[in-house]
Amino acid sequence: MDKLSICVYGAASSKIDSVFITESEKLGEEIALRNHNLVYGGGASGVMGACARGATRFGGTIIGVVPEFIDNFEKINENCTQLIRTKTMGERKEVMEEMADAFIIAPGGIGTFDEFFQILTLTELERKKAPIVLYNVSGYYDNLIQFIHSCIEKKFIKERSGEIFHITSSPKQAIDLVEVFYSQT
Repeated sequence: MDKLSICVYGAASSKIDSVFITESEKLGEEIALRNHNLVYGGGASGVMGACARGATRFGGTIIGVVPEFIDNFEKINENCTQLIRTKTMGERKEVMEEMADAFIIAPGGIGTFDEFFQILTLTELERKKAPIVLYNVSGYYDNLIQFIHSCIEKKFIKERSGEIFHITSSPKQAIDLVEVFYSQT
């Protein structure tokens, strides 16, 4: 398997339950163990920081993409292999989207939802072709998945949109799903 750049979106909050931190570290470890790059928002805390720490633990390449103003809101991971600064959040998302071969949506808040729906929309509109995995730690995304299926049933969302992404709570399976996508293309 060629080295892939896997973008992980997730929370910056450090106030979340420790299960999300632990499982995000495992995801970062798995990315590094499989010799893939981690592309993420560059934060040092929360799910983002945990994923980066896991990747660092196993010598992974970590690319942080950080808007210049974000330093006022969160601590930046100084251990990134590469740190890319952007002017805006929109530019940040664009850089991450362009760099990434795959997207894993770890538990997160408003920013993570925005990133998930943007990449889902770009994939639906055939502007991006990459695997998308919802990393559903402790059932975090159960209500969102249910809501998406409800929107599909009511014809607000195309059925295909519900088939574009995969769902797992296993870090190994998350990376398996990404690798299977590329072994079949």
